[in-house]
Amino acid sequence: MTKLPRPLKAFDVFHLNRINQSTNTMNITFVIDSYNDANGGTIATKRLVGELRKRGHKINIVTAIHEDPSDPCFFQVPGFVLPGTEASLENMKFLFGRNDKKVYGQAMKDADVVQVQFPFLMARGAVKTAKRLRKPVVGAFHVQPQNIMAAMAKTSKLLEWVLWFSFKYFLFKRVDTMTCPSVFAADLLKLHGIKASMHPVSNGIPVEYAPREYERPAWFGDKLVLLNIGRHAYEKRQLLLIEGVKRSNYADKIQLILAGRGERTEEIKAKAKELPVEPFIGYISAEDKLRYLNTADLFLHGSIVELESLSCLEAIGCGLPCMVSDSNYSAAPQFALDNRFLFTSDDPENLAEKLDYWYEHRYELRSPVMKQRVLHEAAQYRFDKAVDDYESFISRVVTPPAVKNMSHPVMQKPVSYKKAKRV
Repeated sequence: MTKLPRPLKAFDVFHLNRINQSTNTMNITFVIDSYNDANGGTIATKRLVGELRKRGHKINIVTAIHEDPSDPCFFQVPGFVLPGTEASLENMKFLFGRNDKKVYGQAMKDADVVQVQFPFLMARGAVKTAKRLRKPVVGAFHVQPQNIMAAMAKTSKLLEWVLWFSFKYFLFKRVDTMTCPSVFAADLLKLHGIKASMHPVSNGIPVEYAPREYERPAWFGDKLVLLNIGRHAYEKRQLLLIEGVKRSNYADKIQLILAGRGERTEEIKAKAKELPVEPFIGYISAEDKLRYLNTADLFLHGSIVELESLSCLEAIGCGLPCMVSDSNYSAAPQFALDNRFLFTSDDPENLAEKLDYWYEHRYELRSPVMKQRVLHEAAQYRFDKAVDDYESFISRVVTPPAVKNMSHPVMQKPVSYKKAKRV
């Protein structure tokens, strides 16, 4: 006798609905302390949310500060700053969020999945609410303890341990799956005892960061033009870059551009007076940013703390090679084409030696062959692919099989990754 299929139970109907939703659009609630351009993590989140909305997904934002308060899917929680970080966080326009169960419930009630972006105070309450509502919840890794320590202008092994402990308590040990912007970031979490399933998904190169035809600005001349873009902050090491240029044998033939602003801008301007060629220091427009990324000779990145590096992604997207610090806390070495594009972290003498080499080989930097090498590497990080990977990842969180059995998105491990993962 033919065995009849068993009747559908409520659990089956729930997951069938999820499967149907995953083939079309999803409702995703992002929980993030600040939703603006405060730092790389917030910028990456904004870009991702913008693209997901364009693709038809419904995105709710739970945050303490939103750059567009008129957003109908904005759910606000109270905000605060940590003692000792007031000046830095005020400059960044960053607030930490406080828990509000009522707001969480409203934002998550129709969610297919909840993603918590930062491991701070509000993360714990957000995860608890999501689990109470039986919503799948994903953690994200966008900040290291060194980011907080830099904002506090402190270096301490004890403080680093305390911050890792708090990150684990608020988020990392409360979720079963996490998304990370790089293989380096995933390995760093594992190194610190995080047992969640790790899924590396790049932040991606936005579509506007692509090769364009620009006339090289006349004020560049035949100088070696070094471009650095980012917040003027301790961990970004702009002072080190100035010192490296100063020690170069060709300092009078190097044009340094330090685009950005921040709490250390005035200190950077004072240090820059030591250079024979006055550097450009200050904010630049989006159009000038693209102009310089397409006409400079080398992107110079001294930051010691990076889980991927949005600025390096933007540079390689335009075909501009990157020379980066080999910091133990940075994934940026994955963007170095070879050892000639790596310098020893916090070593201005080694940086000067590398700059001397590239001044003597500047025409190689400007060659079409070099540009094509960079663009070949950039292909794996293009934004459409990154969002495709994210959609695929999230749809598997929303639908069976269980999270622990999910396969990872296919990401090519960078050739230079071993250099990034230093013992």
